[in-house]
Amino acid sequence: MSFPSFFVGLTVFGAALAGEDPSDALRENTVGGVATPAGELPLDLPPPIVVDSGGLAYPALSYAAAEVLKVDIVFADRCRRAVDLIYARKYKDAKRELEALTVDSPTTGIGPAGMAVIYQALMFENFDFRYEQEYRAAHSAALAQISEGLRSPGNEPIEYFLQAGMSGIQGIHDMRRGQFLSAIGHGYDCVTSLVEAKRAAPDFVDPLMGDGMYMYWRTVVARTTALIPDGADDRAAGKDLIRRVEKDGVLMGPAATLALTYSYIEDNDLRNALGRVMYGRLKYPDNVINNLTAGRVLTSMARYDEAVKMYQEVLTVAPDNQRTHYHLGVVYARKRAFPEAEASFKRYVGFPEVQPDYRGQAWYRLGLLYARESRVEDARAAYTEAVRVSDNSAAQKALAKLP
Repeated sequence: MSFPSFFVGLTVFGAALAGEDPSDALRENTVGGVATPAGELPLDLPPPIVVDSGGLAYPALSYAAAEVLKVDIVFADRCRRAVDLIYARKYKDAKRELEALTVDSPTTGIGPAGMAVIYQALMFENFDFRYEQEYRAAHSAALAQISEGLRSPGNEPIEYFLQAGMSGIQGIHDMRRGQFLSAIGHGYDCVTSLVEAKRAAPDFVDPLMGDGMYMYWRTVVARTTALIPDGADDRAAGKDLIRRVEKDGVLMGPAATLALTYSYIEDNDLRNALGRVMYGRLKYPDNVINNLTAGRVLTSMARYDEAVKMYQEVLTVAPDNQRTHYHLGVVYARKRAFPEAEASFKRYVGFPEVQPDYRGQAWYRLGLLYARESRVEDARAAYTEAVRVSDNSAAQKALAKLP
């Protein structure tokens, strides 16, 4: 795999997760913008969830992790438990487990790496940067511990894998910040570390997630720009690799489920996209990122009442989640519940942490709302604010069309 093309895929996937298209309609919020061909696509069933450990002292997945990562079963189980707590959004419990792992295994990097993931998840839930300082401290500590660990033999598979994860997450973070050159550098580091992780543990399935994402998203991007040769259509092969991680990965299975969700969103295959987010909810019903995605899929399927319930559930789990109010505004507008939509958008733009692009989206949405109600001057004011805060191009066009 070439490094530049891999990182294009990684970057596009990050943008897709962020939902950056101003329309926020999933059939439009894709890279290729190609509608699903006529006819129903085949149903892709996820693997069954196995909760019975078969009388073993530890879950079967922990034994698998110990075998492929070549680590002690106790350490493997503790790592898996910490990761599971993060997926379940039990961040305080995860933090305690990660702190204990840092004390007992100070050179693997698992403790601060997990904390870096938690801070990124909190920021990603809101599309903001409020935990930037905490994230950077955890990220630096993780890299320092991993570097120390790699100077001595042992634990190479998990150390290289964590190193790749820290590079990849920093690359997406820099991309969100608009720091593209820095993001490219971290992308290169991510690929290099993944190669080493696979070399150290050939049976470790989880690194294949990067290969699958690259194959799928490179094809998508290549078909939308002349800068990258089209090449072979590797979308199906890419999704096959991600499915393999979903089924057999010891750490990245739930992340693979979400990656498949966004592949199906790109394909405009909403039935399978919904199937994957609902599958994710079976084991992790409180995962905010998954539930926000479920709400957006339901909205695009015109299942508005279910979408509202999903967003209300998010606010029950995370009452301070700001982005939910934006999505509620979208649903209410489509339900033609205009007062509720206006209140939701206004609440969202009132939060000081909202980033300019997203603030501009919300003001543009308010302008559309006012235009539908023939409130021309209110629409003009909202579009003007959208342009002021973020140079929103859709608002600029809408302004030009106002009488």
